[in-house]
Amino acid sequence: MNERFKIYKHVMNGFSYMIPFVVAGGLLIAMSSYGLLQNTFPYLGEVGELLLTYTFPVLAGFIAFSIADRPGIAPGVAAGALAFIGNSGFIGAILGGFLAGYTMELLKIVFKRLPRSLNSMKPILIFPFFGVLITALFMLGVNFVISPFSIWLEETIIHLEGVPLLLTALILGALMAVDMGGPINKMAYMIGVISVVHGHQSILMAAIMAAGMIPPLAIALSVFLFKRDYTEAERALGKNNWITGISFITEGAIPFVKTYQHKIHLPIVIGSMLAAMLVTVFETSVPAPHGGLFVIFFMSSWWGFLISLSAGMVLSVLLMKVTKMLGDKNNETA
Repeated sequence: MNERFKIYKHVMNGFSYMIPFVVAGGLLIAMSSYGLLQNTFPYLGEVGELLLTYTFPVLAGFIAFSIADRPGIAPGVAAGALAFIGNSGFIGAILGGFLAGYTMELLKIVFKRLPRSLNSMKPILIFPFFGVLITALFMLGVNFVISPFSIWLEETIIHLEGVPLLLTALILGALMAVDMGGPINKMAYMIGVISVVHGHQSILMAAIMAAGMIPPLAIALSVFLFKRDYTEAERALGKNNWITGISFITEGAIPFVKTYQHKIHLPIVIGSMLAAMLVTVFETSVPAPHGGLFVIFFMSSWWGFLISLSAGMVLSVLLMKVTKMLGDKNNETA
């Protein structure tokens, strides 16, 4: 397996386990700040804040788990916890997860020739102790080097406003539609996650979410409006994109982009950029990094999110129709 793909796989494994903690934590904090719950049930906010403290340990723990299986969990969780208290953030947690995982792989080799009578001690004593010990020492260096940059990055992302926020949203909106679930998409998404991971309402995360919803929703609308442009199988697949789209699952657009390439790809990139831009104009913000329309009532200026989605979808669909018509015309004259 390609080494670059392995690294991507390990990081995505960590993110897949981490995201539910951020989503649940962010939504519970948001719930505790609205209406009657604000004064009568602050416990929800405390639970949400507690869940968010698990973000980095879970991220690092499951990166290490992806590398070294179960022996990697304890040192990985320790690395994430140390990244949290050491202020090295996501970057520190990711590096810590890799250090923990590969440390455990090395320890497996080192202790491979232990007498069989001691094998039962490996998973409950030897691996956890030496794994955590070595990883903790490594994290002293990671936190020292990474924390200044990580603090600056998080503060910059959280406090973006005005023109810098608009330009950032446009760029990240485009990146969300470039490979739709691939590494570029995930890098853009991670920036949004950074903006909400400490319990913040984030305009940038709302812009990224809207942009990521445009590809499947625009294709679903195009299939609905222009049925003759698509095969029967594509029409059936297009209907499914309504569900994936409103759920903020971008990957539903991939089969169509593979088939029609630039005729669909460029229009949905442009539509995603428009949606992201309008979200910043309406100052719509969201407390969680996932959920799509299912978290809309936790958004500020939620109506702006609906307008932004609608505008992005319509622009994408119109541009798709134009590019497909031009492509068909060129084929006829060729």
